[in-house]
Amino acid sequence: MKKWKMISATVVTASVLLLGIPVGIGAQEGNNYSIFDLASSEVLKEGSRGQNVKIMQRALNKAMGAELSEDGIFGPNTKTAVLAFQKSQKQLVNDGIYGPRTHAMLSKQVNSFGFADTVLKMGSRGEAVKTLQKGLNDMSYNLTVDGVFGPKTKDAVIKFQKRFPELANDGIFGPKTKAVMDKVLND
Repeated sequence: MKKWKMISATVVTASVLLLGIPVGIGAQEGNNYSIFDLASSEVLKEGSRGQNVKIMQRALNKAMGAELSEDGIFGPNTKTAVLAFQKSQKQLVNDGIYGPRTHAMLSKQVNSFGFADTVLKMGSRGEAVKTLQKGLNDMSYNLTVDGVFGPKTKDAVIKFQKRFPELANDGIFGPKTKAVMDKVLND
């Protein structure tokens, strides 16, 4: 029986590593970038302590290079980092309090590859295409990052889509393909 469990665990692990996504995740799920659950009325501020503060500190370190000690204590340095993040996001209030809006923005920044909310297809050009090409290259598709959605980029998108039965193999980088690619690149 032990050998069967070992083989099962190996198969599951190999599937996760090969596909790059957790078992059971499909394109139908919406993007939930949350780094942890924060109730809509909950806030973290100077003096707060705990696991959520530690996760927030880790996210600020990743997003901003804040160099915070990930100790779970919301002290003056953490407040300064929250303020700096808020100032970098035009739609946030600069108060040093980590509430739901700051949480949503930091979560998205940390857990998304940075794809634009636009449909990309043959003929598309610009920074959004460059971001797509970089994401495809992170998965070993070996494209020239030139910002031009040409035949090679389309072929790479189709190859990616073929890996996931829930995606249409149309070479169009739309919302479903974006959601799956974001999960692959960030999980």
